[in-house]
Amino acid sequence: MKIRLSRLSNSILSALANRVINTSKHPEYTVVNNHPLLVTLEAEHNGFILVFGKQTFSGLGQTVENADITRDALFSGMKTILLGYTKTTGHEFQQDAIDLFTIFENRGLGINLYSYADESTEMEKLIVDISKPENLLKLEHLHLTDLFGMMKTAQTDFESIYALQTKTNTGLRQMQSASSIRRNLETALHNYLNIVEAMKHISCWETLHTELSEVVKAVRNSKQDPTKEDTAPTEN
Repeated sequence: MKIRLSRLSNSILSALANRVINTSKHPEYTVVNNHPLLVTLEAEHNGFILVFGKQTFSGLGQTVENADITRDALFSGMKTILLGYTKTTGHEFQQDAIDLFTIFENRGLGINLYSYADESTEMEKLIVDISKPENLLKLEHLHLTDLFGMMKTAQTDFESIYALQTKTNTGLRQMQSASSIRRNLETALHNYLNIVEAMKHISCWETLHTELSEVVKAVRNSKQDPTKEDTAPTEN
C-alpha cells in the first residue's frame, strides 16, 4: 500500500483518511476495533478538518475600521465646533470654548491620525480631562453635552471591538498551524496503513488489507495534479 502522502492535496488526503477510517470501522473488522493506531488516525483527521477551514484572522478588520471612523468623525466634529466658538467674539461662552479647545490642543489635535492603540490612549486621556465637573459645565453652556457623550460612546465601542479582534487573532495564531496538523495526519495514516500491511498474512487482517489496498490504489491512480493543491491556510 505504498503512496506518497506528501504529494496529495489537503482535500484528497482528508478523503483518503476518511475512507480508511470508515472502512476499518466496518463491523466485520473487529481486529482493529479501538486499535490505538486507528484511534489516533481518527483523532488527527478530526483535528485536520477543524484547521483546514479555520480563519487565520478574526474577520473583524472592517468592523474595527468602521468603529474608528465613527470616533474620528465625532472627535473632529467636536474639535471643529469648539474652534468656531473660540473665534466668535462677543459670544457669552467664548472663554469656555477656548478652555475646552485648549484641552484638545494639549492632547493633540491630530490624534485621529494616530495608530489605533496610540489614538485610544490619547482619547481616554482627553475624555478624562473633559469629564471634570468644571469642564462638563462648560460643555453644557455650549450645548455640546450630547456630542461629548456620543464621542465617549464611540470610544468605548471601538475599544470593545478592538479588544475582541486582538483576542480572536491571538487565539487563531496560537492554534497549531495547518502544516503541522497535516504532518500529524500523514504520520498517523502512514503508521496505520503500515500495521495493516505488516499483518496482511494473518487471516483476520487479510480482508481488511485487501479492501484498504483498493482504497489506496484508487487514490494513487487518480488524475490529481500535485502542483495544484488546495492547501489549507497557514498562520502568518
